[in-house]
Amino acid sequence: MKYQVLAEACQELEETSSYLDKNTIISDLLKKTPAEKLEMVVPLVLGRVFPAYVSQETGIGLQQLKKAVGKATGYSKDKIEDLMEELGDLGKVTEKLTEEKKQTTLAEETLTVEKVFQNLRKLPEITGEGSVDRKISTVSKLLTAASPVEGKFVVRTVLGDLRIGVAEGRLRDAIAEAYDVPPEEVEHAYMLTTDYGKVAKATAEEGEEGLTDLDLTVGHPVNPMLAQRAEEGIEEVLERVEGKAAFETKLDGIRIQPHKKKDEIFLFTRRMEDYTHMFPDLEDAVRESIKPNKAIVDGELVAINKETGKPMPFQEVLRRRRKYDIEDVAEEIPVHIYLFDVLLSGEKTMIKETYSERRKELDKIVDPGEKIKIVEQQILEDPEEIKALRNEAISRGHEGLLAKNLDSTYRAGRREFAWLKLKAEVETLDLAVVGAFAGKGDRAGTCGSYLLAARDKETDELKTVSKVGSGFTDEELENLTKKFEKLKLGEKPSNVDSEIDPDYWFKPQEVFEINYEEIQESPSEAHTSGYGLRFPRYVKTREDLDVSSADTLEDVERLFKKQEKRKSGES
Repeated sequence: MKYQVLAEACQELEETSSYLDKNTIISDLLKKTPAEKLEMVVPLVLGRVFPAYVSQETGIGLQQLKKAVGKATGYSKDKIEDLMEELGDLGKVTEKLTEEKKQTTLAEETLTVEKVFQNLRKLPEITGEGSVDRKISTVSKLLTAASPVEGKFVVRTVLGDLRIGVAEGRLRDAIAEAYDVPPEEVEHAYMLTTDYGKVAKATAEEGEEGLTDLDLTVGHPVNPMLAQRAEEGIEEVLERVEGKAAFETKLDGIRIQPHKKKDEIFLFTRRMEDYTHMFPDLEDAVRESIKPNKAIVDGELVAINKETGKPMPFQEVLRRRRKYDIEDVAEEIPVHIYLFDVLLSGEKTMIKETYSERRKELDKIVDPGEKIKIVEQQILEDPEEIKALRNEAISRGHEGLLAKNLDSTYRAGRREFAWLKLKAEVETLDLAVVGAFAGKGDRAGTCGSYLLAARDKETDELKTVSKVGSGFTDEELENLTKKFEKLKLGEKPSNVDSEIDPDYWFKPQEVFEINYEEIQESPSEAHTSGYGLRFPRYVKTREDLDVSSADTLEDVERLFKKQEKRKSGES
């Protein structure tokens, strides 16, 4: 399949902002694609060559990529830098230079999807002496064979940002449209496989039946089931669960999904990242505690205070996320996994079983040890007992309780009222970071405040809700400025709806937890969500969340209505 077909579709996607038009463009591309090529085309439409759960870096940065562009086009470093200053996007620079190409001879070989996909997948494997030059040469050869529009999207793929406004959520509707299958079935299959390429191929080959045949695979993370806020407290919980539920302590850690296949162990986060190598001290513990040769379980990774044996705050877990000196930090900050659910037990898929049945299976297949525990639960129906249990959990430094409907199935990737969060009274929002404002005075040289947005579930757009500049320590401001330097964009991201123009735009990837005094209605020229926050304050960076899990406009509206109802009751 010619890469030109894919590149031209990406060009169309870049030029349209209509949700329906984007779906049609992707759908038409899928129909043109042979089924056996879909597992290459779909990732490339998302700007990558590995599934989201595969932690692979190309090892070729912006400066090396500029050298590859120069080598392919014959233009100098100074010329490329000047154009970068003007256009702010190396993809557009490549397109322009390819059009003006000094080298008049082009490679006879047509650039294909396979050639681009396979060569970019090879980049992480190129190691050792001279590896940087060999990586530059690999990309340069692709660019030498590329047309202007092909070159633009090859470069953007290497950078991991196509700038066409297509996130994974949009693939659901496009696949459904292309193959005339229910979008709910497409979404369910994705939640189980975390791979829209695999989903598209199965649908193209066998339609809806192909979707239903897709199942859990050890080593492929499953989108975890999520809890909804209990807006009205204990009374709402009991009403939604028909009077009785299982109550578990809500731990302050990182959601973790251990997989076991004989001796092979994987540890996946809620963001589908493979953290196995970061926690080598847990591999033997998981292997020994989980009895079946094949299993997928769900839990929370919690840092433990060596002296007291008690759980430590979430931020301490993050200190274990590092590439170097892992064993030293493991000794300094031990971690435990607290398990609370099972998705696969041996050959038995458990997600369609009730919570009660899954809990029985979890108790049967897990042999708790020093580092692997099972979360304690109590089945309660008395409001006073629930309140006492929540207060006890909060007094021990936990976030509160999770209430789980005894008859609920495991709804992968869904945030539903089958699981409900009963937290402390202070409400917070998890909002996507889309931009920042340069610091002044004591904050000069850092990002002094950030622009935050909520997610529109219908369109996948991010609509602004607040700016936040308080709650940060000096150290946090410095660290966040370094972190976001890698995410800076030259223009507003295509999926961000904002009337505010910050000093810097970011690739929407990170999520801040924010508390506030009040939610207020806001004119759209101020915040495009229609809401703003009074006295917002930074709590922490939600390292366990990606933007697809950020709070939605619906969440903000629901909290606003709850707040207004409470205020009217007080008056």
